[in-house]
Amino acid sequence: MRIDTHKQLVKISAPLHVESSTIRAFLARNQNWLEQQVEKRPTTQVVQEGSLVPFRGAEYRVVIDPSVREIEAKADGDMVLPARGEPVLRLQRFLIAQASEDLRARADRLSAQLGIPFRSLRVRDTKTRWGSCSSKAGLNFCWRLIFAEDAVREYVVAHEVAHLKHMDHSPAFWAQCAALCPDELDIEAAKSTLRREGNGWHALIFDGSAGR
Repeated sequence: MRIDTHKQLVKISAPLHVESSTIRAFLARNQNWLEQQVEKRPTTQVVQEGSLVPFRGAEYRVVIDPSVREIEAKADGDMVLPARGEPVLRLQRFLIAQASEDLRARADRLSAQLGIPFRSLRVRDTKTRWGSCSSKAGLNFCWRLIFAEDAVREYVVAHEVAHLKHMDHSPAFWAQCAALCPDELDIEAAKSTLRREGNGWHALIFDGSAGR
């Protein structure tokens, strides 16, 4: 059972042979937990002009300016968007492109440091994991990591790259993850940031689809 923040739905997955009465009983047993989780979830926020959007650890106010041709995160705290087309969708594409470039560069560097290459890297809007590593050496990351500061993305990429060598969470894995991170990077602080900010990052809607 999980909560889809974007569609404001509760989703329960079960094998096809499970009867609906069993699913209803499962939901009833977990109703208190579900209500607590719903209360903790932030309300979805449709991004529009004037909205605050995080980017690389800083917060920017969305400004639509007909005089500009490219999206720019300015030092004064404005994220300036061209007015043509659909500006907010352009912003989402910009953020995804920034995430793809940033995460791939980190993965290239850290996998070279490890001495084990990855076969593929995909950036998607994953809801339950910030990153994953498949048994076929495929790395996957959530594009919303671009909202976080550099240290958080460095940790997440180091975590998944370490799985290229250790497909578990054994002491050897955590030692490898720490070895890939800079000495000054606080892994526990990075984890704390993801737990504290993650729901809010997932609540940002860039296409006006909240409630669909």
